[in-house]
Amino acid sequence: MPSLRAVRRSVPFDAGFAARHPLFWPLEPAARAFAASQTWPPVASWNALFAGVAPVEFVAAAPRPRRARRPRVDPSALYDASITGRGVVPSRERHWHDFMNALVWATFPRAKAALHRRQGALVAARIDPRAPRLPAHRTRAQDGLAMIDEGGVVALVAPARELRLVFGHAVYEGFVLGVRAMTARMVRLTVPSVDDDPLAQADGALAAALAAADFSTLPEALPRVFVPDEPTAAWLR
Repeated sequence: MPSLRAVRRSVPFDAGFAARHPLFWPLEPAARAFAASQTWPPVASWNALFAGVAPVEFVAAAPRPRRARRPRVDPSALYDASITGRGVVPSRERHWHDFMNALVWATFPRAKAALHRRQGALVAARIDPRAPRLPAHRTRAQDGLAMIDEGGVVALVAPARELRLVFGHAVYEGFVLGVRAMTARMVRLTVPSVDDDPLAQADGALAAALAAADFSTLPEALPRVFVPDEPTAAWLR
């Protein structure tokens, strides 16, 4: 069976990727920026996703050094710290996973920023300046944040209707790669209505939740939810 890395590399860029799955609808506005692309758009071009002042800048990620040559941990160079401290998102060229991450940033900028601020604070609290490397394992709270980031679904709960939409960029990548029967983690958020700009509603409500100290990111607080290939009305605008 081919590895996920091999599968990612084997699927060429297709400007019509957002039509591959009905649950791609939240990213459709951002995807239009690349509708004319015939080949992989370089990472630097992803910054065109933002109008006006951009919350972050996408830069091509440098190759990872070999494990034996890795220097002592530089806290400011860690992924979340790079985002929260310098506003830089290291991203891999020709990479569906990172490209989907950029589209999610363009669609939910406040929620993404809040998520990385919270994750960055959790990472920073565990750094021992005397240790040569980070702790080997994440905490449960860190695991839950990663689940939201990679495989999160937001449920907007209004008096008249509940609307579910995909937030996690790994789920969107799965749509592109043809992965079926995906399971995600749900964050339920109460909103006045889902009829007026649900994307902005989801962005603001999730950002507020992630900034709240009493919002639990423990995995057990995030119910599992099946991502359907043939979604019901609760998943569609």
